Amino acid sequence: MLAKEAPRELFELRAEIERVTLAVMIEKFETMLGQNLSEGHWQQFFEANLFILGMVFARPVALLHTQFHARGSMVNGVGAHIGDLLFAQGRELAIVEIKKPSTPLMQTRPYRNRDVFGPHLQLSGAITQVLHQQGLMRSNWLSHLQDPTMRDLQPDTARCVVIAGTKPTEEGRLRSFEIFRNACKDVEVVTFDELLGKLRMLAQHLVPVDPVDIPDIF
Repeated sequence: MLAKEAPRELFELRAEIERVTLAVMIEKFETMLGQNLSEGHWQQFFEANLFILGMVFARPVALLHTQFHARGSMVNGVGAHIGDLLFAQGRELAIVEIKKPSTPLMQTRPYRNRDVFGPHLQLSGAITQVLHQQGLMRSNWLSHLQDPTMRDLQPDTARCVVIAGTKPTEEGRLRSFEIFRNACKDVEVVTFDELLGKLRMLAQHLVPVDPVDIPDIF
């Protein structure tokens, strides 16, 4: 009845609810960034707010599994390779590895000269880890097809994403970081502060504009 009799009011109410929900999400994100939380805490946060991770992808995604097994274990539990989040992006897979905001991205000491910095072991290790999971998903695909959620998917073009650290503030390390991650063609590296920036930008776009500038669509 409300949709028929007062469509504009209903539209504005929904928009207001979305803005409030987004504002709460941003506030919680900011608070968590100020705490030394574990990777498990961050994974739980993103699982509860999949919308945030959805902004990393150009197309809609659906969560398939958390703590997924890229390769199963033997009877004694040895040999399992467990990833953080497994998404479906259309018919393609997407693997997301979540680290911490405090994860170092670049080395503290320059490489040979003061302008070039190498990637930190934790970042290069995370990239190698997610690529290893990608390879295991492909090589063990026949066993994964036993899961009904996987049967219509294609493993050949699995996308890999690493959520880690915050962007360096020092110019030389920031430039080296951008050069390094742009060269990682098979893995996208996204920082925690970049995710927060996307949320803030979205919140700005949702701010109501002057009613005189809005065409009446109802």
